[in-house]
Amino acid sequence: MSIFGQKKKESEVKILVREKSDYNDIYVMQKGSKREMWFRKKDDFFLQSRIDINKLDTLILVNTKLLISALLLQPAPRRILMIGLGGCAVSNFLSRLYPQAIIDVVEIDQKVIDISKKFFYLNETLNYKVHHDDGRRFVRKMSGRKTFDLIYLDAFKSGSIPFHLKTIQFYEDVNRVLSSGGVVGSNLYGKSNLLKPNDWKTFSGKFNRIYCFEDHGRRATVLFATNRIETWGMSHFIQAAKQFPLSLPFSLVDMAKTYRAEKLEKDNGTVFEDDFTKDEFDQTIEKNNLDRTKSILYPIKNFE
Repeated sequence: MSIFGQKKKESEVKILVREKSDYNDIYVMQKGSKREMWFRKKDDFFLQSRIDINKLDTLILVNTKLLISALLLQPAPRRILMIGLGGCAVSNFLSRLYPQAIIDVVEIDQKVIDISKKFFYLNETLNYKVHHDDGRRFVRKMSGRKTFDLIYLDAFKSGSIPFHLKTIQFYEDVNRVLSSGGVVGSNLYGKSNLLKPNDWKTFSGKFNRIYCFEDHGRRATVLFATNRIETWGMSHFIQAAKQFPLSLPFSLVDMAKTYRAEKLEKDNGTVFEDDFTKDEFDQTIEKNNLDRTKSILYPIKNFE
């Protein structure tokens, strides 16, 4: 094969699998060594995960690197909770980085779990488990039983985030399973998400300190929440990056520099509140997960 023919072959996007579940229309695509998981809603596609099958020990998407920046505040987590599996890039990375840590991942869609095992190298261990459950239900089950040093909120479906995973009542539940010095990281998607000030306002109602991290292209934004008393500034994050005890395949100092002081806290925002009674809890969660609500309360537009 000629060099031209080889390059053309490498540039082709292949659909490895398409699966429809009760929750998502899932595609796995590959271009060269890059493998991706996408969710489809009508004519829009929403990227969920990207890995390099030749470099499984690194992270590619900027939002995954920003989420890892939570380690600046919590460099030695012993117990980690992730709500939302996707293509398991972050949970796999953390499992390799902290093999002794207990990692619980919660995913509502069994087909996402199956696809991650087949195409994204999900390999559960005694310390690294995936639970087929709704994130809010799982957190309630853990209340009073386990405390987590690091909690990631990264549950998406095509076109939205289930609203019951966005409210101040849910963050109250999260607080009950967070260790005293623990950190919560929330993926707020990219520049098309106009609800970020509401997220800031809602987190502020339950946590002492909120920090915003965002890349220069505004492709991804994450919030970190903690109940610690001290307030960190840019110099604290940079110093923590320089002192980080483990080797990473990307610059944690560069990630520290994506801290955006006062990025969202001065914007006008409203607190997200549950839109259901206690008796409607299970019914509403099912509707939110299945996209059967009358209106989508936390819509996500396509990337650009």
